[in-house]
Amino acid sequence: MRHLFFIIVLLCNWSVFSQESYSLTPIEKFALNADRFIGIDNLGDLYFIKNRTLHKKSAQGSYDFKDFQLGTISSVDLLNPLRVTVFYPDFNTAIVLDNRLNEVSRIPFVMKPPFLNVAQATTANDNRLWIFNIDSQQLELYNYRNESLQVLSRPIAEDYRSHISNFNFCYVLTENKLRMYNIYGSYLKSIPNEGFTKMSLNRDRLLVKNSECLFLLTEELTKKIPIQTKEIQIKDLYLSDEFLYIYDGEFVHKMKLTPNKK
Repeated sequence: MRHLFFIIVLLCNWSVFSQESYSLTPIEKFALNADRFIGIDNLGDLYFIKNRTLHKKSAQGSYDFKDFQLGTISSVDLLNPLRVTVFYPDFNTAIVLDNRLNEVSRIPFVMKPPFLNVAQATTANDNRLWIFNIDSQQLELYNYRNESLQVLSRPIAEDYRSHISNFNFCYVLTENKLRMYNIYGSYLKSIPNEGFTKMSLNRDRLLVKNSECLFLLTEELTKKIPIQTKEIQIKDLYLSDEFLYIYDGEFVHKMKLTPNKK
């Protein structure tokens, strides 16, 4: 299917009741020929994937990174635009890129001790990556400079789906739950996985999407705020400050999150 998702949101059922809600106000849109839209970083630079190549467009120029021998890119983390983390699951390898998409570090997890089998890797702080260890079913922090490992979670007895993170927190999505951890390894909270298929994180706000709705999860997953949209097709999305970017397969729509008056 060209368009992966179709949403008409007027009223949604949600497990955490909130009197708050947001609407999306269109700001602008632009055409994009891409296999996947990754996002707009905090400097306003555009990232997307086309033909297994990561592209970046900025005011300073256009850049790209590709390594076809590693297979398909599964995730690109834009948390730190100076250290972009790209993960290739086929070869269990993370690549850290600079702001011109030059390779800074290559981390082949299975090639040297501690021989990690990793489902996904995202940016943490101090030359570390949040990783999910498939063999142990645990969330871990890996320092790729000194090759040290810190286990953060107990084994999770559910099928792993994905995770998303910032410098301080990581959210792990499994078949039944969405769990929140901090950088010190503390398990903070979990909520049911209500069919979440996509996530985007900005500061302390986690945007989640299921087949029917968009929600903002805030205050350590204790508040769940619905986002009301008009008819819109969503292939990819990215949350950045007060804006939400939605890619429909042809255009990127820049939408402003507007609180609805009570």
